[in-house]
Amino acid sequence: MNDVGVHDEKPNIFDLTREELAFILTERGHKPYRAGQVMNWVYKRYAGSFQEMTDLPKALRDDLPNWVEFGSLELLKKQEGAGDQAKRYLWGSGGKPLVESVLLKYKYGLTGCLSTQIGCPAGCAFCASRHLGYERGLSKAEIVEEFMRMCADEKSRIGRLVFMGTGEPFLNYENVMAAIDKLCDPDGYNLSRRRITVSTVGIPEAMREFARDSRGVRLALSLHATRDGLRDRLIPLNRTYPIGEVMEALGDYARATGQRVTVEYMLISGVNDKKEDARALVALVEGIDCLVNLIPWNPVPGLPWERPDAEDVRAFKEVLERNRVKVTLRRSLGGNIEAACGQLRREMTERNR
Repeated sequence: MNDVGVHDEKPNIFDLTREELAFILTERGHKPYRAGQVMNWVYKRYAGSFQEMTDLPKALRDDLPNWVEFGSLELLKKQEGAGDQAKRYLWGSGGKPLVESVLLKYKYGLTGCLSTQIGCPAGCAFCASRHLGYERGLSKAEIVEEFMRMCADEKSRIGRLVFMGTGEPFLNYENVMAAIDKLCDPDGYNLSRRRITVSTVGIPEAMREFARDSRGVRLALSLHATRDGLRDRLIPLNRTYPIGEVMEALGDYARATGQRVTVEYMLISGVNDKKEDARALVALVEGIDCLVNLIPWNPVPGLPWERPDAEDVRAFKEVLERNRVKVTLRRSLGGNIEAACGQLRREMTERNR
């Protein structure tokens, strides 16, 4: 445990363990069991502030902000999709837009989609945030806070988590893994590791490290192309980590963990959605225990791509199925709430310039 002394800078509640908070309270003359009450409010009752913790003495509720920060993010904007099936949150600091997260409602429950960086160094051609530039990776506390703030807004437990928002998780590896450990802590939120998926554009050495560290967390690969020339255009990191190396690492991960991996494939009209692309995808995933998740392009203003026709999507899917590749078609949620990665932050940033 890291001792947090009385003269240190105020720690973030989403950084602290129960023992660390108990130390802070004890140093100030409070019973250490109060730390358990606070953590219960944060991770089980989804409090949005210390003042909501009504079984604490009022004096303690009033004093806690002097010792501990209740997070560092402020909600700048929230949008809800038709039928309340998706919510997009834009978080910031001092009024500056920083990062987005999304809450998706499926028949099996709630899924939170988190960002891991402010901007993204990967520079994918189809991403709404590519022109905003990369600033930094989010801290462990900021990633955890994204998730818990959505729980607080919904006043409900979120049962699944995907790292598929803005940023490349494996370029912020340590903080992402620390945030996962925090959210899976039995003394905290106690999320099942098997209900977490980390999505990467493909960094082979990190994928192999993740095979050792994941302990049940799932892996998804954002592939989106079957030949290097096209993938170089769509995902510039492919120039450093070409498809062959990425697919080899994906197969190594599947074999090392015994887990089925997900291959995400965004279908863009006239770019990668033809039957020959599907046949090439069949060849790429041969021998890998995987599920291919087809994602029809979600239009972003200012980007030149178009959504494929339903018939082209159906034909692509049929090629995979005929070749015994497990495949699903992602249902689009949030198309009317600027739900592409980085789209809400981009819209607000450009409006404020």
